[in-house]
Amino acid sequence: MKYKISVIIPIYNAEKHLNNTIQSIIKQSIGFENIELILVDDASKDNSRKIIESYDEKYDNIITYYSEKNHGYPGFGRNIGLKKATSKYIMFIDNDDEYDKDICKTLYETIINEDADIAVCGRMYVDEVSSVKEEIPLIKGIEKNDKIILKNDELLYFNSHIVLNKIFKNEIISLNNLKFPEDSRLDDRIFTFDYYINSEKLVYLKNYYGYYWNIHSTSLSHTGIIKYINEIIDATLYELNELKKLNKEQHISFRPRNTVIHLILQASYLELNNDEFKDILKKIHNFEKEINFNENLNNMWFEPINKLILHEHYTTAIILLKCLNTIRKSTILKKIYRTINNTD
Repeated sequence: MKYKISVIIPIYNAEKHLNNTIQSIIKQSIGFENIELILVDDASKDNSRKIIESYDEKYDNIITYYSEKNHGYPGFGRNIGLKKATSKYIMFIDNDDEYDKDICKTLYETIINEDADIAVCGRMYVDEVSSVKEEIPLIKGIEKNDKIILKNDELLYFNSHIVLNKIFKNEIISLNNLKFPEDSRLDDRIFTFDYYINSEKLVYLKNYYGYYWNIHSTSLSHTGIIKYINEIIDATLYELNELKKLNKEQHISFRPRNTVIHLILQASYLELNNDEFKDILKKIHNFEKEINFNENLNNMWFEPINKLILHEHYTTAIILLKCLNTIRKSTILKKIYRTINNTD
């Protein structure tokens, strides 16, 4: 194959950040000539298409696709990218984020040298306050120098479900006909789960943070809308059902814990009246009852909130969730919160 890596970018109304994103790929230390860059515009209404066309005219290794209608979620663009990719290895980046200059080289060399099915690095959360390192809590795996090695069912315990900080084998994607759901914000969670259950070895570079996730108030993962709460629940039920089909029930308990934390985090973004807020918390309560979830979350904020939800003390839970939202909006309070929690 001509290129070492195919990098896929789903694009929608990204004129403010797209140049920085593309430049971070062009400047990769592996050499841009070794990268096939696939730009999929999902019917942008701003100048994104003009930006894409300007790069397409300049570089032979840029592949473009322009959708006539908007699909609303990045899964569509990622699937188009997979159809067009010709490299053995696949990477993804969002249209408003950036790569460290060495990420492609580092992940590419890792997946080859370790004979792995997937290689992963850390992320940096970047906003107006600071840059924060993402810490992926590890339950399984063997440490080898600066790497964590997970094999077979251990991959089910790896708590990183985004595609952005990873390199994938195109062969595994093709052989198992893996695709992104196109009607959900959690398209990458479903995709990585399906990839994990079809893989045998993952390598995590625990001290390398090669992906810069630029936080914007309009980011999909921060809208906190009710539909997203439903999508989180649906994705978890999908995972649990798939594990049961594979006779892997012994690995189920870990995933609901992460889901409950995610649900409470997203609930803290909501700005609703108390009755609407209670309806959301009741949905979380019913979900936990349905899956018989009774584990400790081990989190100084989410654990007490979850206990209130489980005991149906919704009014007090709403007060604490609104406090979290207030902290998030205040630069000073956010700095204090981060020093305590080292998270966003």
